[in-house]
Amino acid sequence: MKYVNNMQDALKEVYSSKKYLVLTAIVTIFLFLFNILVNNYRILFSDFSFSLLLSLLSGTLTSMKMYSILLLCLISILAGIVVALSVFLVKKQIKGSMGTSLSTIIVSLITPTCPSCAMGFLSVMGFGGFLAILPFKGLELGLIGIGILGTSVIYLSNKITNKTCNITSKARK
Repeated sequence: MKYVNNMQDALKEVYSSKKYLVLTAIVTIFLFLFNILVNNYRILFSDFSFSLLLSLLSGTLTSMKMYSILLLCLISILAGIVVALSVFLVKKQIKGSMGTSLSTIIVSLITPTCPSCAMGFLSVMGFGGFLAILPFKGLELGLIGIGILGTSVIYLSNKITNKTCNITSKARK
């Protein structure tokens, strides 16, 4: 219960400023679009048009299963929240915890939620056959990404709500 209260307090404190809400939205949209369009980047960049972009988006979304779309949305939103919390924390404390959030965002980028997307992306990195031995054919990677991002949100929330008092030196007599 303590973690939930800390998370609520931290989110209220961070999102009291609209700029963090905008930052979360930008990161969320970027990660969502990146994961959808990463497999079709050659087509998109060879003959770019907004109609082609919309066609690729709708085609990819119709070919994905519902649980893959939900996982992708959840990972993108959580990554946006982690970035906003990290930026807030870095501004609050000069020596921030950017390493924690950066590592989770990198994990969320390299673990697409759609198994067919993961196959294409991981095969570029040399891990294509790895998904064939997984029991849920790559769905595990999305769940691990959600777990890591959720843990990061809790960790960063605790750091934001952790109040420390100033130590004042007593005057010598």
